[in-house]
Amino acid sequence: MSRISKKHRLGHPFDLPPRWRWLLWPVIVLSGGGTVVSLWLEEGTAAVAECVPVAALPGLAALLYWFNHRVFKAATPRPKELSASPTDKHNSPARKE
Repeated sequence: MSRISKKHRLGHPFDLPPRWRWLLWPVIVLSGGGTVVSLWLEEGTAAVAECVPVAALPGLAALLYWFNHRVFKAATPRPKELSASPTDKHNSPARKE
């Protein structure tokens, strides 16, 4: 006669030993929680990947504005040039003294 009990033959062939049965629910709870945390972190990284370029646009615009100001500052007329009239003898090409 076989020493295998009839209880395990048809019921639960993969039961944990009695000493380890307390692990069943913590493992189920923690493994499900780990899945939720990994999905949450994945969603967070996707949001960061989508939002960071949009958030960087004002900074890039400020850099472009600063560069434009630095490069083309020489092209802006000076206050002395703006106040000079066209009949001024220094700027008039018709008069030669």
